Amino acid sequence: MIEYKEMNLLGLTINDKQITEQTPSELWPGNFYCSYNQLTSIEFCPQEVGGNFHCYKNQLTSLEFCPKEVGGDFYCYKNQLTSLEFCPKEVGGDFYCSSNQLTSLADIHKHLKKMNGTFYAPDNPIKSNVIGLMLVAGCKKVSLDNKEVQNIMNKHLKSPFGHLRLLECQEELLSADLREWANL
Repeated sequence: MIEYKEMNLLGLTINDKQITEQTPSELWPGNFYCSYNQLTSIEFCPQEVGGNFHCYKNQLTSLEFCPKEVGGDFYCYKNQLTSLEFCPKEVGGDFYCSSNQLTSLADIHKHLKKMNGTFYAPDNPIKSNVIGLMLVAGCKKVSLDNKEVQNIMNKHLKSPFGHLRLLECQEELLSADLREWANL
């Protein structure tokens, strides 16, 4: 396995603005691109991004220091993430976390509270705990490698938001002998 030295956003130029310790960290008004930089950390990242947030194709193993809110889509695919802890609490569009090392989405609803679109997670070795996505407000659709689980979830995501759709989805997953997937 290749060892990467600690690499964060300090010194990078993003949208013609160099990131320093003094760069305002509250709101970034447009899209924020830090992809293709071999980053191992997104420290010094803004707290809120008005547009899309792109941190894909780096060497991230954690989303620590991630923005709390992203007004558009959130892209963290093709990293080495094993968890979505520290992901934004709110995403105004789609959430792309494909091609990582996620084996479970345990407690996803405790990290990602609200989104407005599709949750994309194919090309991950996910084997359990996806049902929390039913408790993420605005999650309209999911994309997973397991098409049986994906189809069951997408059927229930069309129901009104609330615990009833979670329970109905969980019941169908259990009936299909997909017990591990039905856990929060």
